[in-house]
Amino acid sequence: MLSEMEIEAAVVRIGVGLRKYLWLQTEVGRRDVSRDAVFQRRFNGFYRVRRDAEWREAYFRLMEESKAGGVHFAHVLRTLHAATGRYEASFASKLVATLDPTQPVIDRFVLENFGLRLPYPYQKNREIRILQVHAELCAKYEALLASDVGRRISQKVEERYPGTGISDLKRVDLVLWQHRG
Repeated sequence: MLSEMEIEAAVVRIGVGLRKYLWLQTEVGRRDVSRDAVFQRRFNGFYRVRRDAEWREAYFRLMEESKAGGVHFAHVLRTLHAATGRYEASFASKLVATLDPTQPVIDRFVLENFGLRLPYPYQKNREIRILQVHAELCAKYEALLASDVGRRISQKVEERYPGTGISDLKRVDLVLWQHRG
């Protein structure tokens, strides 16, 4: 997967993003994210949300409502589709991972690192295929986290940025996001 040199280079580059991520993770539970413009702006910047105001309103309302109970990727994907008319796999996963940091983010770079790909917008059964990709991503993360490479990545992130309290999955996720092979 990643060489020692690639891991080292990626770990060095995650510092700025890690600080932004930690702020979001601290503040998501403290604020009404459906109304808080500061949180929304910082979330949009970190996750590169480029959608109109109506879409963002539906998104952050769903995030706030989802804080009350368990959050599941399939539910968020379907709810966003009902509200926006679009299957937003990446943004659905970002909402879920913000509320449950043990869940993976679907991102172009992470998918490439795992050899996965989202279905095209015109493909039949797109929702089912997205859910399959998400399940595959979860399984691949689980295998990676149990491997020597996954443990090494997590250890190197913890050594460079001690005491952050982020999950092993998020440590690996941040490194994979930085690795653009």
